[in-house]
Amino acid sequence: MSAPTVWQHRVRGEKGQWLADVVLRSDGFFAAVSGWGSYAFRWTHPGMPFRAFVAQLEGQDSYVCSKLDRRDWFDGEATLKSIRQHILEYRRDGNMSKAEAAKEWDILTDIVGGGVKAEARDAGELDLYQYFQWHDRTGLGDASEFGVYGYHPDLRGFCREVMPRLATLLRAELAAAVPNGERTECSVDPALAGKAVAP
Repeated sequence: MSAPTVWQHRVRGEKGQWLADVVLRSDGFFAAVSGWGSYAFRWTHPGMPFRAFVAQLEGQDSYVCSKLDRRDWFDGEATLKSIRQHILEYRRDGNMSKAEAAKEWDILTDIVGGGVKAEARDAGELDLYQYFQWHDRTGLGDASEFGVYGYHPDLRGFCREVMPRLATLLRAELAAAVPNGERTECSVDPALAGKAVAP
């Protein structure tokens, strides 16, 4: 079995600023060091040449995130919004009495606003400790389902900022390929972009 081909790409932003160094290998290996963190994964069956596969990942942020990390970052803003919406919906639907709703608002006010209604009303998020405090004190059923977890903002930033630029580099590189299998180098960063190197 022959050694895989390795391509290195230096990904830059619109103003030429460094965004990431990305290494791709023809056997499906992907690694990146970026301003949004370092990530790696190996796709064992991409179903097409690997650079073409990576290029088509642009815009598939949820899929890419699911391969590069776990969905375990606590989203305090979305969690607080979810709790508030449920209290309003339960009261509106008649699933909660006025007194029960008032008790839930008091619990939330105490935790996020230190007992001050104006501060609780202006609060934009819960931290994880506050969420657990609320979880222990609330009378709402299935309280654990109110916690919202997602991908870390750095990983989402990587998918938003780096992956589209990388896809553009790869598409240009693949389009520049000549029929006999040789290809011209991508001109983004002559030191690294599109350079095939021995493993």
